[in-house]
Formats: sequence, structure tokens, C-alpha cells
Amino acid sequence: MCFEVVLIHFWVDYFPKYLIPFSMLKGVAVPAFMFLSFYLTEKSFSCINNNKINKRIWRVVYPQIGWAVIYWLAYMVLQVKVNLGITISDLFWQIITGHSPKLNPTMWFQTVLIALTIIMFIVFKLLANKKGVVIIMLLTLLSLFIQYSGINMLLFGSLRYELKYPLGRFVEMIPYASLGYFCAYFNIFRKLRNYQNISIIIIGILVVFLFKATIIPSAPGFGYSHNNNILLVPFLVCFMYLLPLDRISSKAKGIIKIMTSYTLGIYCMHRLVARFLAILLMAIGWELNSFLLCVIIYIMSFLISSLMCKLSSTYFRDFRLLLSFVSICGFIR
Repeated sequence: MCFEVVLIHFWVDYFPKYLIPFSMLKGVAVPAFMFLSFYLTEKSFSCINNNKINKRIWRVVYPQIGWAVIYWLAYMVLQVKVNLGITISDLFWQIITGHSPKLNPTMWFQTVLIALTIIMFIVFKLLANKKGVVIIMLLTLLSLFIQYSGINMLLFGSLRYELKYPLGRFVEMIPYASLGYFCAYFNIFRKLRNYQNISIIIIGILVVFLFKATIIPSAPGFGYSHNNNILLVPFLVCFMYLLPLDRISSKAKGIIKIMTSYTLGIYCMHRLVARFLAILLMAIGWELNSFLLCVIIYIMSFLISSLMCKLSSTYFRDFRLLLSFVSICGFIR
């Protein structure tokens, strides 16, 4: 899914048939991130673990601010050679909404993630667990109504670029976040695992069907109001959950763990890496297939994130500084 995000931004949709699966998965990458964010932290909200929630919030706030500054400084340096029109207002919007068109509009996801985390924390802090679940369900139904009635587009569609997408996508992300929470809260995936063989076949068929069929037409929106995706993402994650991963060797699992540890870092820096890589390729006169270019962007972002984390453990002794720097790098355990 992290690689799919790179493909969303830099892959031209002209490709041989064997790359069709990559094209099909592009639209579910970000919704899958939101779903998993709340699936994997459900107990922090259900049991109100203040310490864990506080750490969760800061682990997304640090990259939001840190990468905004890094992008702004990097582009200000680049602006000495090429006029990019970067000003201090771009830094302001990048920090507040994560969606400055001249810096890194990808970070709107962080803004929405922070907002939804705070909302869930408040709901479960003020209400008993079952009442909180009911409120989240009602909030989800309300968000779906706002999307499919067209109200979401009417409310935010005419706002300036830096505001309309984060606000519009905030509404569109609510169902993915709440579905992730509900699947964990009701132990749906674990219950299905009791009937693993038949479950994986049925879920697999449903995933293929939802990739091919349109059940309800998408509402006018900001990129993530696709009805099929609201159904597809939970089934897709469930399918991966039901796979017999215990049969994979410990070495292979270790490689997967290392690669996924830097997902946030890759997500945050891939646009900056792509910008400087494009300048380098132009200077040496290379032209790459856009898919191959995305592979290189992903690998370079991974390596840079890994190097930054190794440097952080060597040069940062203060725990809070270490936490902030490691969060910016994207190494989240």
C-alpha cells in the first residue's frame, strides 16, 4: 500500500497487462492506511490508555511539523536556482492542513488522522464504552449521508485548495477509521479465523467481485467517496489477515517487518525525493519508465528513512528529541 501511494502520484496509467494489479490497488492504499490505523489501536480507545493515545498523537504531529519544515527549507534552497514561488504562507498551510500544493499536499492524511484520533479519544473519555461505540456508529452514518447527499461537496468544494481537500476528505475518511475500529472491537477477523479455509475463499471471492462491480455509484467528492472502497478495504485487509502467514519463514517475516517499519517515513518524504530525483535525471539526460521511476523513489525513500533512524540513535540522547526525530523518520514500532 505504501508503494501504491508512490504510484498514485508518479505513475502514468499506461502499462502492460501484468501491472494491472498495481493499478487496481492504487485507490485503496490511503483508505487501507486509515482503516489499519484504528484497527491496530482500538484497545487504546476502548480502555482509554491516555499514555498510548498521547504517544500516538505526538507520533503523527512530529512528522506533520517536521516534514513541513524540511520540505520548505529544501525548496527554499532549490529556489536559488529555480523560481518555485515558495513563501512563508506555504509553510503555514503545510503545517496546519498538510495540503500546500507547492510543498507536500500528501500530508493531509496526517491532519485528518490527528483530528479523528482526538475525536475518538474525546468520545470514549466522556462516554461509557458501549455508548461511545453507538456515537461512532452514528457519526459514520452521518458522514455517509453527508457524502452521498452531495452536502460534503457543497460545503467544502468552493474553498481554497489548502482547505477543501483536507476538510472534504476528513468526512470521507470517517467510515474507514470507524470500520477499522469496529472490526477490532467486535473481533471480526479473529472469529473468521476459526473457519479459516472457508472464510478465506469467501472473502477472496468478495474482494475480486468488489474490484470488478459497482454496487452504488460514487458520490461527488474529494477522491475517497467510492462506495465500493468502503466495502472493499475491510474485506481486503481481512483477506490478508486470514492468510496462513505462520507458514512464512522467520527470515521472510523479519524482512517484511523491516520494510513496513519505515512506511511513514516513505510516505512523508517520497515527494521530496521525487523532486530531487527528477532534477538529477534531467541533468544526466536519463528518461525512465514511470513505473521504474516509482520503484527507485520508493527504494531511495526507504534507504534515507533507514539512515536517518540510525543517525538518530547515535546522535540524539534526550528521549523526547529521539522520539520526535524517529517519528519524523517514520520508524514506528
